[in-house]
Amino acid sequence: MNITLDYLRGRRTWVVPNLVVWGDWSLASFMLLYTEMGETSKRIMLAENNLGGEDQVINFSDLLDFRGNQLPEVISHPKVVVLPKNEVNCIVVGTETETCFRIARASGEEKTGLVDLMVVEMG
Repeated sequence: MNITLDYLRGRRTWVVPNLVVWGDWSLASFMLLYTEMGETSKRIMLAENNLGGEDQVINFSDLLDFRGNQLPEVISHPKVVVLPKNEVNCIVVGTETETCFRIARASGEEKTGLVDLMVVEMG
């Protein structure tokens, strides 16, 4: 038997067609420190602000593959590959978790994105 072929065939893979991406990519995340000095109180506040819009969070269990089968709720070490279907650039934001991932349009795009996804369980 071919060890490489066995390795590749041992991974579960799904292709999800026609996902509409409306989320907007944040260019940067800033940690801000606010201080307030009043006559009766003094406060220090810490906040995290994103420059840009909201990422779109997608659970694997909400997706259907091209055969109409629902993806499992938990995928061990998933990797999501974005396959664009129109001119809008879309990206996976951050790292994928076992239950969900974040996706967004590139900044400056006004139209929604249309993509196919390839989800691979890396084991």
